[in-house]
Order: sequence, then C-alpha cells, then structure tokens
Amino acid sequence: MNFKDKTIIITGGTRGIGAAMVSAFCDADANVVVTGTKKTKVESPGVPDIQNNIQYHQLDYSSAESVKEFISLIKGLDKVDVLINNAGVNKIDTISEISIDDWDWMNTINLKGPFLLTQVVSENMKKQKSGKIINIASIFSVISKVKRAVYSATKWGLIGFTKAVALELAPFNIQVNAVSPGFVDTDLTRKILGLENMKQLEETIPQGRLANPDEIANVVLFLCSAQNTYITGQNIVVDGGFTSV
Repeated sequence: MNFKDKTIIITGGTRGIGAAMVSAFCDADANVVVTGTKKTKVESPGVPDIQNNIQYHQLDYSSAESVKEFISLIKGLDKVDVLINNAGVNKIDTISEISIDDWDWMNTINLKGPFLLTQVVSENMKKQKSGKIINIASIFSVISKVKRAVYSATKWGLIGFTKAVALELAPFNIQVNAVSPGFVDTDLTRKILGLENMKQLEETIPQGRLANPDEIANVVLFLCSAQNTYITGQNIVVDGGFTSV
C-alpha cells in the first residue's frame, strides 16, 4: 500500500496506537500531519523524527484557541485525503462519583473533537469526490465495564456518529469507519496495569496476548488505502476475540 502524495491527519499521534499509525503511514510515503497536546513534539520511540513528510502541530480540544488555530491550518491545506480521529481520554470512576467537569472533558475530547474536524475536512473531501475518515473507538463501544459509564457513552456515541456521517458522505465516494481496539500493549497500559495484571488480562483474551500497536495501525492502513473502496459505516473490532467470549 502506497500513500505517496497523500495527506493524512492523525490526532493524538505522539504515543501508543497513534504513534504506530504515524510510523505506518510514513513507511507508506504519506505526508502526515500529527497532533499532540504539547506545543512542541514529544519525543517518542514510536514516532519518527520530524522529516519532510511529517508536520507536528499542537491540538488541545480543551482550548478553543488551539482548536481554532488547527482548523485554520486544515483549511489552508491543498487537500486532505485521510482524517484519523485518534485523540481520546478516559477516567475511571463510578457514576455516583464522576464529576460534571470530567463528563464535559471526556465528551469534548472523545466526541466533540472528532465532530469538529470531520465537519471541516468532509467539505474538502466532498469537493475532491474522495476521502477516508477513521474514528478510533474502543471495545467499550460494544461492551462495557464498571466505572466506564462516561467513557462508554462517548465511544458508543462515536460509533453512532461514524455510521450517520458514513451515510451522508457515501454519495461523494468518502468511506467513514471506526476501529475499536481491544487491550493493546503500550507504555501507558504497562504503567497503569503493571506486568502482573497484564498477565492476568492475557488469560481472558482468546489469542492469549494483548495486541501490538502495529496490529491496530495495519487495520487502519488498509481501511484508508485504495484497496478499500466499499467498506463504510462499519465498526471494525480488533480485540483478539475478547468481545466474542
């Protein structure tokens, strides 16, 4: 798969799955616009150094000014071939303890952010009569767990958003899909769970292990490639069989 002369926007691309997607598209010769919340690029072993085909820009959805600046940047691009709404946040808490501020924060990052970028990018894609939009959701868009009420609400909402937008943009040869990763072996996962809890988690996954970030990136790469001309409005769950147990 080759993305030469294609412009790809990947939000939240400085670590984990986001970094893996940046690397995958760079390897496929794409021009990648990657965002993070920091003003300058955070060094990550998963993200190549800034090269001619990589641009880093700050995007903090909790800042109206940051969002305005990034949308202005998008409007100034000659074209956008692929938009990947990957930036997302989570806070684990009971429904009785979760604060209104945390509810607003998660909805702003996980739902409002993808809406704002999709609204702008889709107008350019309609003029081009082509484009791909991928929303990175979660297995908690199809199942849930205690203390995940707000997170699940945002991810289920993202799937509904994906399906509705896919129907609107289908006549313009634009495919819109969601990818829902299961448990992925990232630095953040290791930090939060620890090796012992990760080992216990692996025993609940039919394939007996967590996903590698590259395995999620490869699915996204296919959906965004010229090989996908007819898959749209779908939620592709990549979880090693976990949600089928």
